Amino acid sequence: MCKERSGSTDECICKDCLSNLEIVHEEISLDSPHIRKIYYSLYYNRFAREKIKEYKYRGKNYLYKPFGEIMTATIKHKILEDYIDLIAYIPAHRRKEALRGYNQAELLAEYIAEKLNKPLLKNNLIKLKWTENQSHSNKADRVINLRDSFHIKSSEEIKEKKILLIDDIITTGATMEECSRVLMNNGAREVIGLALTSSKEF
Repeated sequence: MCKERSGSTDECICKDCLSNLEIVHEEISLDSPHIRKIYYSLYYNRFAREKIKEYKYRGKNYLYKPFGEIMTATIKHKILEDYIDLIAYIPAHRRKEALRGYNQAELLAEYIAEKLNKPLLKNNLIKLKWTENQSHSNKADRVINLRDSFHIKSSEEIKEKKILLIDDIITTGATMEECSRVLMNNGAREVIGLALTSSKEF
């Protein structure tokens, strides 16, 4: 993660960085009819929080590779690989993506799809409605703000598919739940969520 390769895990994460990460492979229960299970890979400690800020807001998009490697390890740990038909990701509004230069969830999903040799749902699940940063909003407010934000352009690609939905961080689960609702309403068979970390204890 500091770009040092010596002594790394799969040549992505150096020993010093690895020692500061707490890999947990945890499961979250949302009690939602739209998403079967959600997993996350890392405990949200100070080091992880700082690295995710660098990844999302400070242009260090190369961190998708070590983060993607950790998330792929969660998939293997939970024996999900043979269960998944399709990889999807939480889309960003086109204006926000233009400002940032990339969608951090999309980079993670692309890496995971390549590692697992699975198809990627790209530019099909889209975000139509701009929403302000919701990091300090409660779940009820998030649900209201996100309603009708996401749209599927073509349902044929997801029909009867078991989808792994990727995001970088889960706070309340509202975003992942709303995306899952849209996927299920457009013909997906099942949705499982996977995030790099969770900033909230469920």
